[in-house]
Amino acid sequence: MVKNKNSIVSLMIAVCMCLCLLVAFFSGGQTAYAQSILTSDGVYSVPIDLSGLAMGADNFSSTATVEKSGDNYYMTFGHSSTISNLVLESGNKQTGYTVKTEGGWTYYTYTLSEKRLSSELSFSAYINAMNRSVNLTIKLNLSGATRTGDYSFEGERPAEYVPVITTSAGDSEMEKGSVYVLPSATAFLGEEECEVEIKAFYGENEVAIEGNKFTLDQAGEYTVVYRAESSAYKTNLGNNAYSEYTVTINSKVGATTLAKYEDDNNVFQEGTAIQANSISSGEVYNLATQKLKEISNYFSLINITYYAQSGEQVVPDDDITLYLIADSTFDRNQIVVYHMADDGTLTKIDCSGYGRYVRIQTDKTGTFIVCIPGVDFVMPMWGYVLIILGSLVLIAGLTTSIVLIVKKHKKKVLQDNVNS
Repeated sequence: MVKNKNSIVSLMIAVCMCLCLLVAFFSGGQTAYAQSILTSDGVYSVPIDLSGLAMGADNFSSTATVEKSGDNYYMTFGHSSTISNLVLESGNKQTGYTVKTEGGWTYYTYTLSEKRLSSELSFSAYINAMNRSVNLTIKLNLSGATRTGDYSFEGERPAEYVPVITTSAGDSEMEKGSVYVLPSATAFLGEEECEVEIKAFYGENEVAIEGNKFTLDQAGEYTVVYRAESSAYKTNLGNNAYSEYTVTINSKVGATTLAKYEDDNNVFQEGTAIQANSISSGEVYNLATQKLKEISNYFSLINITYYAQSGEQVVPDDDITLYLIADSTFDRNQIVVYHMADDGTLTKIDCSGYGRYVRIQTDKTGTFIVCIPGVDFVMPMWGYVLIILGSLVLIAGLTTSIVLIVKKHKKKVLQDNVNS
């Protein structure tokens, strides 16, 4: 009897220990470190407290590389290929950074002030396998920093904060000899609006822009560079803080048209041209990704504008027939098309398959989303908790049943012995 009671007690203790481990695993802990200032220029290896990350710590750097040069600090922090879209939270500003990929890991080098380096740093990231965004905080254990070498970087590094450029421009493929009209752009650094300069290049040669457009005279690759500057912050070389956004236009004979239109209602004047840009990065893409996270994992973004022969942008005042190219892997019977407004509002538009394209009737311009509805199922955190708890309860129940059966059997044997 005592032995059976001890077994039950041991089982309950084990269940409690498992619950404690689960709580620790999913909630993380807090660790305080004494802070120290990196007093001399150089390169340091600094341990990172990842207790602010509930799970998946192995997918993030356990140590950071911190480079000190005068009053400038540069922290390198990385993640494995299972993570994407890592963003350092910076209020209404954008922290300056560079990024590189090495050995399957992506490393971000952020420009930080001494104060930020000593504080908790909050990030958002996308867990690819779990199909969800998570928030995490890290803390550098500066008291455990180890100097590994002299500061040796040569060149310009970003300012602590840089402008954020927003534009509908994106990579495109257009017919040689056609005219490319430059999509507009805005840029802000916090509340400051920054001027955006636009340049176009064919190879290394700058192309003349006239009336906000240029002609694709040559076959090959054209590059358009949007650049915004602010004097509010400086790079390590003392230059204005800046950001650049680059798009590529592939000029060729027989180009694949991203979009085309038919104007059966004579909405436009003769000679009106359509311009389509594929959007795969930038602020517009990030907004679409956020809005589609519960709708679709498989989508493409195309920005549509129309231009009169004079080069002036025009907007239809009635429906036209618009054809948007669709990914070759998309089932034309399942495709759904949305229009996304500047504020992220999605409007579903009736559509039908048309060979390589999907056909819609619309009077809208701007960003269109061609997608296959559906989000890959991923077991939520609480689902794993319930499975583990359910298993523990089942084990406890089975153990208790076995104990009761054994007790009953022993009692019967004892009774039989007494009767005999």
